[in-house]
Amino acid sequence: MKEQKMHFQSVFVFLVLSVVGAQLCDETLEYEKDNECCKKCDPGTRMNQGSSCKDPVCEPCKEGEYQDAYTKDSQCKRQPICDSNLNLQQPTQSKKELSECECVPDHHCADTECVSCVKNTVCKPGEKISKSATRNTDTVCEPCANGTFSNHESALTCTPLTICNSEFKEVASGSLISDRTCEKVKGNGTAIALGVIVPLVLLLVLAVVGYFFYRKGKIETLSFVEELQGCPTWCIKNTHQAVQIDTEVEQPVQHINQPQEDTEDLLKLDIPLTPGVSENGMPVIQDHSKSSLLSQTETGPEEFSDDL
Repeated sequence: MKEQKMHFQSVFVFLVLSVVGAQLCDETLEYEKDNECCKKCDPGTRMNQGSSCKDPVCEPCKEGEYQDAYTKDSQCKRQPICDSNLNLQQPTQSKKELSECECVPDHHCADTECVSCVKNTVCKPGEKISKSATRNTDTVCEPCANGTFSNHESALTCTPLTICNSEFKEVASGSLISDRTCEKVKGNGTAIALGVIVPLVLLLVLAVVGYFFYRKGKIETLSFVEELQGCPTWCIKNTHQAVQIDTEVEQPVQHINQPQEDTEDLLKLDIPLTPGVSENGMPVIQDHSKSSLLSQTETGPEEFSDDL
């Protein structure tokens, strides 16, 4: 009985010591072996067989392998194989973590395990991308709003339609896939310019022509007067028709029996007259009717007495 009691005590102490010894090891960095806490190998390496507990021999993982935690294992984990036929590609591999396969550009995973990829939806002209695709989700498209358009695939935004201002007219109305076309209105600027410039030019021309005729008439009048003032009697006779000045002076008809003294008195006028110019300096035409009449009256009586 006494021996059995001691045996139970020994077993209890052993169990207690085992539990205490196990709790003293760091499960992350160490492992227990023969009631000792042994050191593990770092991530990205594996433990060489036959390594000692306190000073293990650790070797790097091979290409296509990885180890993502401290380990006492002698083998690294293998990276997944990415099949290009399933639209998968291998990213840059790491020896310390899992390098999951990725979809080739413009593709997303066909399922949650991403064992294959499918092409992203392409937003057509007239649409824009509402939500871009991710590794596990497809692209979401939405139509352009009224008054906007997109003319190429996978547009990020829709562009507002062009507005034709007052100088342009609309040639083609816009749509969801094309912009509005505007064309500059021809002739508006020219018509306005002509409406302003032509009247001004006409007024200027009329003013110049009027001034020209005014100056011409004034100069001709002055020139004519100056010409008459210095012109002799024969010159004034030649200009009689152009000037149209009435120079004829009605003279009383002399009778044959009129005394000679009367005709002589006519020749004895005291008013001096300059040929071609009056007393007031105005141009006149010399009247020779008096001299002709005087000459006839002087010779008339003699001829009459001879006939008798």
